[in-house]
Amino acid sequence: MPEQKTPQILSGFVLKLIGFLVMTLDHLGLFLMNRYFGVNEGLYQMAYVFRCIGRIAMPLFALFVAEGIRYSRHPGRYVLRLLGMYVGISLVLTIFTYAIPGNGHYANETGGNAFADLTLLAVTLFALRLPGPKKLFALLPSILAGVVLGIQLYEHAHDFTVLWLPRYLRPDYSAMGLLIGVGFYLAYPIADLFSKPFVENMGVSLDVYRQTKGYRKIVNLVGASIFFAVVVIFWGISYIGYNYDFRPYDNYLMQLQSYCLLALVPLYLYSGNRGYDSKAFRIGTYLYYPVHIAILFLIFSL
Repeated sequence: MPEQKTPQILSGFVLKLIGFLVMTLDHLGLFLMNRYFGVNEGLYQMAYVFRCIGRIAMPLFALFVAEGIRYSRHPGRYVLRLLGMYVGISLVLTIFTYAIPGNGHYANETGGNAFADLTLLAVTLFALRLPGPKKLFALLPSILAGVVLGIQLYEHAHDFTVLWLPRYLRPDYSAMGLLIGVGFYLAYPIADLFSKPFVENMGVSLDVYRQTKGYRKIVNLVGASIFFAVVVIFWGISYIGYNYDFRPYDNYLMQLQSYCLLALVPLYLYSGNRGYDSKAFRIGTYLYYPVHIAILFLIFSL
């Protein structure tokens, strides 16, 4: 069948570079905002723009996990690698916070751990790959995401911090991040349903059509649509109880988080191809997050 001309041109490698760039801008903006709040309005506003751009990172990394679970030859090992990074970073932050005298105040100030969200999503998707009723194991991480969301909502509504569950131990995006990642994973079977009538009329097999750019376009549109719907739903929830001064259910601070919809552009342009890949690059993708955070922390501690 003739290949369609589509704008799906960005490989997974390019999307990862975009993800690392916007993630770095996001964290740089966070450090700048903390330093220049009430001190330099210009730098503070620039930092806010960095954070807006940085919202693109979360959906991109959710996509990487969904693709990793789908295409990995050893998805169990993939989950264990993410879990290992989560545990390792959590141990370092625990030692920094509780074992070093004078750092106890960081217990409610330490930022989140992105690998908590990525691991939760990976475990959920791994369970969805299991045969038959075993798929129900996916409910366990989903329940955990719901519990964490409940804790976060309580903290936000009552201006209270649950110290026994530090932010670096919990998935910051909890239910929202999980739903977005599951949406990217389910985009494939949903795209199959949309494609079946077309391929039957064309007289080609679905397996053949899955290799085309036209199919990739459908997958991207489905995944982007689910992503958009989830963000809009949580944006709407944030207005429940709105009283002109405070939104008690705005746990994700959707005024800022809504900028994650900028990710719709690279998500739509994703080609489905891995692109450049090497063992060194894969190791670097795991290490970049903690290393760049440590570098920024050291710079802003001077």
